[in-house]
Amino acid sequence: MSDLVHMSPATLSKGRLWAALVVILFGQFIVSIDLTVLNIALPDLTKDLNPTSDQLLWIVDVYSLVLAGLLVATSSLSDRFGRKRTLLAGFFLFGVGSLLVLFANSPEFVIAIRAFLGVGGALIMPVTVSMIRSIFQDAKERAFAVAAWSAIGALGMATGPLIGGFLLEHFNWHAAFLVNVPLMAIALGAGIFVLPEVRLKKPGSFDILASLIFLAGMVLFLWGIKHLAAELAFDTQGVAAVAAGVVLLGLFIYRCLHAKTPVVDLSLFRSKPFTAGIIATAGCMFAMATLLYMLSQWLQLVNGDGTLEAGVKLVPMAIASLLASAVATPLAMRLKPRNVVAGGLILAAAAMMMLMFFKDDLELLPVMISTTLVGVGTGALAIGASLIMCETPVEKASSAGSLQEVSYDLGNVLGVAILGSLASIIYRSGLPTGELRAMGLDGRTIDAAEQSLSATSVIAHELGLPQLLQKGIEAFNDSVVITCFVGGVIILVVAVVVRALIPRDVKITEDDEAPGDGDAPLLGDGDPSTTGDGSPSEEDEAPSLGEGDAPSHDGSAPSNESGTPLHEARNLLGTGDAPSAVKTVSVFVDEDTLREMKAVCSQFGIGTDAAFRIFANKVARERRIPFKLSVDPLRCEEYLNSLRRCMRAIDEGNGVQEFRKTVRIWAPQAWNDYTRMKSEDIESRKRVKALIRDIEKNGASEGVGKPEQLQGDLSSLWSRRIDKRNRLVYRIAEGNVEIISCKTHVADRV
Repeated sequence: MSDLVHMSPATLSKGRLWAALVVILFGQFIVSIDLTVLNIALPDLTKDLNPTSDQLLWIVDVYSLVLAGLLVATSSLSDRFGRKRTLLAGFFLFGVGSLLVLFANSPEFVIAIRAFLGVGGALIMPVTVSMIRSIFQDAKERAFAVAAWSAIGALGMATGPLIGGFLLEHFNWHAAFLVNVPLMAIALGAGIFVLPEVRLKKPGSFDILASLIFLAGMVLFLWGIKHLAAELAFDTQGVAAVAAGVVLLGLFIYRCLHAKTPVVDLSLFRSKPFTAGIIATAGCMFAMATLLYMLSQWLQLVNGDGTLEAGVKLVPMAIASLLASAVATPLAMRLKPRNVVAGGLILAAAAMMMLMFFKDDLELLPVMISTTLVGVGTGALAIGASLIMCETPVEKASSAGSLQEVSYDLGNVLGVAILGSLASIIYRSGLPTGELRAMGLDGRTIDAAEQSLSATSVIAHELGLPQLLQKGIEAFNDSVVITCFVGGVIILVVAVVVRALIPRDVKITEDDEAPGDGDAPLLGDGDPSTTGDGSPSEEDEAPSLGEGDAPSHDGSAPSNESGTPLHEARNLLGTGDAPSAVKTVSVFVDEDTLREMKAVCSQFGIGTDAAFRIFANKVARERRIPFKLSVDPLRCEEYLNSLRRCMRAIDEGNGVQEFRKTVRIWAPQAWNDYTRMKSEDIESRKRVKALIRDIEKNGASEGVGKPEQLQGDLSSLWSRRIDKRNRLVYRIAEGNVEIISCKTHVADRV
């Protein structure tokens, strides 16, 4: 856990960790359902409340508009008030808003309820993924959790019509809202007990102006896109809304880039894998939303299914997406993330484009095959989400979560708006005015028939014109296959871009640093126990050592698991012979370990004081008691030899990163530069880390980065290219890599 983030409790048992994930996924599932479940209830709602066409549009759209507009503000607020508190508030508001539908007796009331639900959804969606990033410290477990989060989101969207269809078969349209109430009550009750609280220690001031600018910009932009799509024309209102939205969003970006504490950290886009993850998320949602929008209508209007039957036939898509998400992570470990993400998108694109081969005779079987394959392909969304989170420091998880959800919503809205508009244009072109007049239709009836297949069907039955209905079905089939083909081409382009952005060596199941490869060296600048200049921080508290590790409240010494008394082995002060970078730390060791440690130190000629200095520093850094010394002499020798190497490097003023068998020794300035890269240039940091690993694997003179030996007195030093401007300077001594510089300009002399 980053020193910039506070989590309470500091550690979670495995049981509580996975229980917390279940609660998080539960909330994500409910919010995802609400993106599509209302579409099934619209006919019944329209009959009951008789809304105008504009009111109906607002009932559908206001939820996503409010949700998208508030994502940035709510994610930023969660860093200040706590992610658990924010998530629980979202659960509560979502449940209350859903319950209010019992009093809904007008379209305006339903619009207000949907807006209220949008506020609740905005509190839930970005916090779910940032909470996962915060509580899962193990990279493989985190990759699994993120994959599950992605799969549940896709499952919720795909099963929304099924759930809505089932409810409407047995209840009225209110059930589409009321189903949320018991589910949110369960999530709220469980969340109180199993979720940890996570917040930033120093979040900075909240930029309310930037949040309002983003809200206005997103609402105007998305509303304008939807309005233009509905009107199928570039009318003044829609164009003005889109233009104003673009200007406001541009102003928001400018403000974030120049603010000391931005409401969302746009520097995350400097990371190519992060950017690729955002684009992949938007691309997957573009495909899912388009296919659900077009084929749910096809199943009901052409195939003749009821709401429940149509929902059932979309279940294979949901199951395929769920299973693909589950296998995407292990597959990415074998085939590289870039190949899995691009391959998934290409499969989804091909599945959408294949319908063009059935243009003249579109039937249920090819539709089912297409939807299932799209579900498999969009399993790549799991890797996209993992790329976003693996490239994000835990203190920036809220920013990453909000940006991911914005891409999620943009993919959804743009897919339906752009391709939905294209489908309407194609449908109208398939009903030529001359042919309709020849059937005896007047101008007003022709205009009504061209609006949708549903309207065409009603008119055909009223006037007894089966040829009109057949013409409408043919036009609708054309609109489905052509729209899906165009959507497939767009996703194909996204696949190419994403693969080009993702580095070949990026890994989603690996911590930002390898075990022992943390941000903090054992000593020196950047140690978590110090300020930037290496002196003890005034705000540091004693490290949390977990239950049983700290002294008891009555002042007696704690005990280990077997009940053996633990005695204070050493108090390290920031004065005298103790390292100045280490604050006061009390280390408690059982008597057997203390006796064994002294004996082995004496045997191998290492001072006990030196051994305890390292031991105490490991406690401060890792926030736990390190492993007990092994009775195996070889293991003891290995451990104490590691202490000897570390102490020598520390005495020389260098930073140290300790591994099982080796250490990396950093010159102070090299460590400073490497540490700053995490916030200023994450790509260079990744390349430096990859180069060092290659050096450890292949030696000084072989491998990537064009190894080059320095001349003259520096012949023991080597350099490798980090990028076009900088190079890594290093050497290997006693089997360990010593990093002299990681920011030397290619033209500079060492």
